[in-house]
Amino acid sequence: MKKQKLAPRAFNREIYHDVPENVFYGTDDGDQDGSFGEFKEFEHHYYQVEPKRRDNIHMISVVGGLYGLNLLPLWRPKKLTFFDINPAAVSYFHLIRNNWLSSNSQQEFLQRLTDADYPVENEQQAFIRENIRLKQEGRLPRTRGSSKRSYQQSWKIALDNFQLTKEILKNTPTEIRTEPMESNSFSRYIREQDNLWIYASNISQFHFFELEFNDPANVVILQIIHPELPQLLDLSDMAGKPVKLNVEIPLSAEYLVPAEQV
Repeated sequence: MKKQKLAPRAFNREIYHDVPENVFYGTDDGDQDGSFGEFKEFEHHYYQVEPKRRDNIHMISVVGGLYGLNLLPLWRPKKLTFFDINPAAVSYFHLIRNNWLSSNSQQEFLQRLTDADYPVENEQQAFIRENIRLKQEGRLPRTRGSSKRSYQQSWKIALDNFQLTKEILKNTPTEIRTEPMESNSFSRYIREQDNLWIYASNISQFHFFELEFNDPANVVILQIIHPELPQLLDLSDMAGKPVKLNVEIPLSAEYLVPAEQV
């Protein structure tokens, strides 16, 4: 019997399931000096694919520390899905998105976060709003949340392209899902789609799993394993047949073989 492979940090994956204190206020994905040197690979891939593949991208991103915001001005998606297993992380995304849309500039946006002068809808959002304020003051304790880089460093590309990012967040149909990437509901959600560009952050550090695509004509998945180990896997060369994606380290894919052919 084949022994199941375990992700490197599988032992503590459940601490992120529904723990308000485990929201990431900023990100440390990518180059650890905050240079975004890893982005050269992403840009090269984006601009070398057939132009028609860029016309209707449905970008799916884990919330996490919202590194995915930096991909918006590059991939310029026509549909957005943000998801996270932690409901507090989803609330965090709502607050960041709302403040981005309510601000006219990068400076105004960051000041709003610092001042914490914006409405919230419930106690969880109030908790997150206070954590954002504490982060901006450099006083966020680890008992309330995780914080490494500043927002200017975490979301540099998105902030440098503030108006374009705002336009995308404002005008792009957006779905929010509170579920793990390995769930049956997530698998059903993506299986029939062939225009998915997925940012999975470092999920495979905590859990190995499989996803299936009926025809991955325009499916791309990007993961960044800490530290500084990005992997971008483009499945378009496997178009025309069902494919199984192994979300592991490293990513891999194989054709799904019908049971009668096994």
